[in-house]
Amino acid sequence: MKFDTIRGKKDLDEAAGAYKDIDAVMNNQKDLVKILVELEPLTVVKG
Repeated sequence: MKFDTIRGKKDLDEAAGAYKDIDAVMNNQKDLVKILVELEPLTVVKG
């Protein structure tokens, strides 16, 4: 797992290293959930 470092104020927006791998999470919960659709973001708009 890669951890990004905070180098300045602009880096305080989001810590990517804080998120778990979604595939691992869903695999651990496969007895509780049924995946119907898998979505992927097209774009991210900050403002």
